Amino acid sequence: MCSQVKKTFAWVYPFPLGAGCSIKPEKEECPNECSDQGRCVDGKCVCFPGYSGPDCSESGCPRSCKDHGRCVNGECVCDPGFSGPDCSQKACPDNCSNRGKCVNGKCVCNAGSTGPSCSEESCPKNYCSKRGCPGNCNNRGRCVNGKCVCDSGSTGRDCSEVTCPGNCNNRGRCVNGKCICDSGSTGPDCSEVTCPGNCNNRGRCVNGKCICDSGSTGPDCSEVTCPGNCNNRGRCVDGKCVCDSGSTGHDCSEVSCPGNCNNRGRCVNGKCVCHDGFTGKDCQERACPNDCNDRGRCVDGKCIACPGNCNNRGRCVNGQCVCDNGFTGADCSEKTCPDNCSNRGTCVDGRCVCESGFSGDDCSEYAYYRSSKSHNQRINGCHFLTDIHICLT
Repeated sequence: MCSQVKKTFAWVYPFPLGAGCSIKPEKEECPNECSDQGRCVDGKCVCFPGYSGPDCSESGCPRSCKDHGRCVNGECVCDPGFSGPDCSQKACPDNCSNRGKCVNGKCVCNAGSTGPSCSEESCPKNYCSKRGCPGNCNNRGRCVNGKCVCDSGSTGRDCSEVTCPGNCNNRGRCVNGKCICDSGSTGPDCSEVTCPGNCNNRGRCVNGKCICDSGSTGPDCSEVTCPGNCNNRGRCVDGKCVCDSGSTGHDCSEVSCPGNCNNRGRCVNGKCVCHDGFTGKDCQERACPNDCNDRGRCVDGKCIACPGNCNNRGRCVNGQCVCDNGFTGADCSEKTCPDNCSNRGTCVDGRCVCESGFSGDDCSEYAYYRSSKSHNQRINGCHFLTDIHICLT
């Protein structure tokens, strides 16, 4: 009736309203008055605990049972292994047989009890029946005759300590389950041998030795290699070849040319192939057209002819006269003498002027005769002195 009154008489009320009825503007109404299971705030229902829905007509469960149970009449019916008003707590088997506490789904048994559900005694009935293991082995082992038999990975009287793999192989210390390896050892169990400088991230460490990546070398892979190890024709400095004399190229495999051909040619197998206009072993000299046609000498790119064109008494070869027989001199202008006067006279215009004591066309003959020791004689125009044998003309 109250809801009908509010809808029909929104602003005029000809009769008194009953108890429990309140008049609010249309815009502040909540659906179905929140089913009397919630408060209407700004037109929306704020449901009481245990109820939900736009009009609070649905009975809800806290936190939707955390997806670990079903909601029945506003209460959670938890799945096996879970408990609590909202099924958020892990349940323990058999509620720990009332011999311990349930912590995160595991039983922490009272002294003298053990097992997943605390249903077992920690010692045989006829021995130590009231004494358990220290700390109940911290749920990291089994209690046998009052002593902890620790699970793998745990150690100590109460199994509270974490073991390290392989006990660090006696090459390090075990701290909170991790090996702190001694110098020279590495790995989870300190079984591996370290390499110097960890190979500088340029190689792999194998049995304590660096296997360097391509381009690196040295005990710790810190050095840069050179291509082809410079072919044993140079030194490797910071990854670049400094070639020995006579070798060149990035790996010193090529034979160098003298003066590097002076940038006037190409070096091919150690020999210069000169550009046009240049010649010589190192391409330093300027070439002459057609090599002066063998009629002169090439000097700094220009042809120098033979003097006097050899006076038509010889040939001009590389700027020098090669004289015909009977002629000599830089320009072939002089006549030669027979057998060069046998080095016993002077050649004058093709004839020998013999030195004193020699005669003949080529001065090869002696100009005296042996005489008697007892007197002087004059024979054939020569006056011979005794024992001196000199011809006086």
